[in-house]
Amino acid sequence: MPQKQKLSPTARASLSSDSPQSHLRLDVLEREVSSRRLFFDQVARTWEEEHSNAEGEFDSALQALVGRFDLRPGQVVLDAGCGTGRLLPLILEKIGPSGQLVAVDFSEKMLDIARKKYQAANLIFCRADIGQFKSPCQFDRIICLCLLPHLPDKLLALQTLRANLKAGEQLIIAHTASRQEVNAYHAHLPQPICRDQLPDSREMTELLVAAGLRLIELEESDRYFLKAVRDEDQVDKILR
Repeated sequence: MPQKQKLSPTARASLSSDSPQSHLRLDVLEREVSSRRLFFDQVARTWEEEHSNAEGEFDSALQALVGRFDLRPGQVVLDAGCGTGRLLPLILEKIGPSGQLVAVDFSEKMLDIARKKYQAANLIFCRADIGQFKSPCQFDRIICLCLLPHLPDKLLALQTLRANLKAGEQLIIAHTASRQEVNAYHAHLPQPICRDQLPDSREMTELLVAAGLRLIELEESDRYFLKAVRDEDQVDKILR
């Protein structure tokens, strides 16, 4: 069970800022994001082929994860880092035609594949760096499947995701493998992906607290699954 979270001075400072600010120099952050965008543009087609060839086992793992997302008809959902769109039909099935799904990725090549595979009246694609993504609406669910390790400034990204999440609603971070397997796999890939690691539970909890999110579930087994909630703050209470 998640431990009670206390706000450190760093976390308090992060929460008091009007908008998320990167803890990396801007030129460094842009270089890190750009290098990862280039990597995923280059591997997009191979990525899709490999996942299509292994779709039986992979899709069953996805089905099991999606069953834990607590998706309901009419919800507005963000698939953050949607890649080639493996989650999209599963989410659309859960939220129905009355729901809305926004699929965001920074790789144009990945999005091109997703757009060709999936079309729906309530599905919107957007190319953006999720660490700087600003939506005109807030979401009932934000889902990050196999995304977090690839975010150079994880605190900035979590703060940005929180800003896009409705008060009382949930952020989900998930992988179809264990944290150890994810990190070992990335370590054998070329730069810069070899440096992309999924934080351990202590660091992850600290990041969530600093971003203004409350951890409600963390499972580290043969699958990685994390659920956090944005609690109502003073601004929410004023607007309400």
